[in-house]
Amino acid sequence: MNDQIYFTTIAIIYCILNMITIIFSLIIVLTIVLNWKMHFCSVSNLLVLNSSFIFFLYAIGCFIQTPLMISNNNNNNINFLFCQLCGFFSLYTAGTQIFTILAQAIFRYFATVLYRQKILLTFRVNTIIIILGWIIPLIISASLLVLPLAYQYESESRICYPSTKYLLGALIVSIFIFFMPLTIIIGLYGLILWNLTHFDRFQSDANNIIRYKRNIKVFHNILLIVAIMLVCGVPYLLCIIINIISETPWILYSIKTLSISLSIALEALVLFFTNDKIKKKLYEKIGFHRTQVHAIQSRKTNHINRNQILPVIS
Repeated sequence: MNDQIYFTTIAIIYCILNMITIIFSLIIVLTIVLNWKMHFCSVSNLLVLNSSFIFFLYAIGCFIQTPLMISNNNNNNINFLFCQLCGFFSLYTAGTQIFTILAQAIFRYFATVLYRQKILLTFRVNTIIIILGWIIPLIISASLLVLPLAYQYESESRICYPSTKYLLGALIVSIFIFFMPLTIIIGLYGLILWNLTHFDRFQSDANNIIRYKRNIKVFHNILLIVAIMLVCGVPYLLCIIINIISETPWILYSIKTLSISLSIALEALVLFFTNDKIKKKLYEKIGFHRTQVHAIQSRKTNHINRNQILPVIS
């Protein structure tokens, strides 16, 4: 009974995190798509759209597995093909999510360090990078299907995922899906930071100052996303390390599952709240922006009325 209450609670938190991801990623996707030609036709917004769409897909995949958490199943009661497909989809979308952040890091490197090479800032080049960011995780995720124990139902977390108990599969996931892209991301942002601190500060013309401030802001925002990825990826790595030495405490499996969903939910929130154009467009749609403007105008009008010189009555 206590186990059932525990897993029900975990399932509720899991649903809340994935619902946050769905809501904010869908807002971003719809806002950019519906206003693409007028307001959002740029490479940076294309990359934000790409990330938000994969966040949405990951959260949908999580919802599909939520009933497994509530129902008390064992490995024999779970359809093998269903479990394989769910595990594959979860890994593929989680991996693609990291590669979308890598695509943003590459573009930011182009825009900051190699900005004179205009071809690197075009839609064509960055679309190719985005496509590669979908293909590489697909190849890695599909290759694990050959390993019969890579995707399996974990009774400790009650979901189908690349199991940390199977060392070969876990190492492939951690190295090619997590460590390699994350190392490249950190390396690129290290080069960007070095470039910003050693070059732009000595260039005082207006265009360089504007570009410097814009790049610093974007750098801070994406650095926050990288920090979220690092912190929330720790439980999965802990499960792998502990399984090599001894047996992982069963509660850590649930923490691992929640941490991944928490990471993507936080990343969706960061993408929304750090994008002023998307927020402004949404507020205009729901009337918040007009109400705010009207309130400001009313205060200005009242201020003028109170301070204006009254006409002399003859």
